[in-house]
Amino acid sequence: MMMQPKTIRHFLLVSSLYLLAQPALAQTAPAPQTKGDKTVRAHQPTLQAKIDFIAEFDQNGDGQVSHSEFFTERQHRLALMDLKHNAQIDVAGYQAEYADRLDQRLAADRKGQLKQTEVRFAAVDKDQDGRISSAEYQVSGQSAFRFIDSNKDGLISQTDSKAEPAPQRRGQNNAEQPRRRPALVMPTTHSVSGMLAMYDTDKNGEVSAAEYQQIRQQAFARTDADQDGSLSPQEYKHEFTDRVDLQIASTRSAQLKQAQVRFKALDKDENGILSAAEYHQSGQRMFSRWDTDQNRLVSRTEALPEARPEAENAPASSDKAKKTTRTAP
Repeated sequence: MMMQPKTIRHFLLVSSLYLLAQPALAQTAPAPQTKGDKTVRAHQPTLQAKIDFIAEFDQNGDGQVSHSEFFTERQHRLALMDLKHNAQIDVAGYQAEYADRLDQRLAADRKGQLKQTEVRFAAVDKDQDGRISSAEYQVSGQSAFRFIDSNKDGLISQTDSKAEPAPQRRGQNNAEQPRRRPALVMPTTHSVSGMLAMYDTDKNGEVSAAEYQQIRQQAFARTDADQDGSLSPQEYKHEFTDRVDLQIASTRSAQLKQAQVRFKALDKDENGILSAAEYHQSGQRMFSRWDTDQNRLVSRTEALPEARPEAENAPASSDKAKKTTRTAP
């Protein structure tokens, strides 16, 4: 029987208040072990993962997340998932709510990525004439290749991994506060992995100088829409926009599949319906794990959770979202 809106609101409110009143769950970190045919390994939470968590749920911008703040946001999300207004959250509702949040982040990241094309264009346009000549384009590419080819063997491969830039934590020099990881990550010529993603077309794990040069020449020709032998800011931005939009489509598809995986993990009784209790119990476990001092407040200064066992052959989770985004269930 269809529940009335008033009944639904009461149902959601009661479930929320019940869980808000629960004490933080005890936290333990069992030692790695072997269980049957499953090899168990330790999963170590990172400071960046905590920063992502705080950025996602910090509603008042004070740089920390209270227990009530966290569950108020979770309750809001749960209401949005209830597409049929019957207190029955199915996978479509769960996925739709997540898609709305994901799309907002992707749109913001897209805007930032396209803004950066102006900076990159100016860096390649050495003579500052407002055009990128074929020579300027190739010089820029050769410089990038030489930098990544750290062992100078004329190939880019994992043997050049020492050329990977050392991760620098944002806010390290107090220039800016650490930020949440972007939802949209574009391959970059500033790393071995980025070079391989962009130029290893035959997927043999390496990119030769000749292969790299040929692909860049082809890219220049495609970008030079009016075939005048140089790239205008508009042509340069248009080509990059196409790549950004393809990456967004790929990211979105992968993340929505992960949402289905998360739904199944939360649906403990496997009835295809996510109850408020199941959803909030998952949230309680998540909050308690980050709240290591158990003061019902998650901040960057408190200790990270201890490593916990994780089965190697367990299904992929949102914690491994392929370096694109990390959004709580």
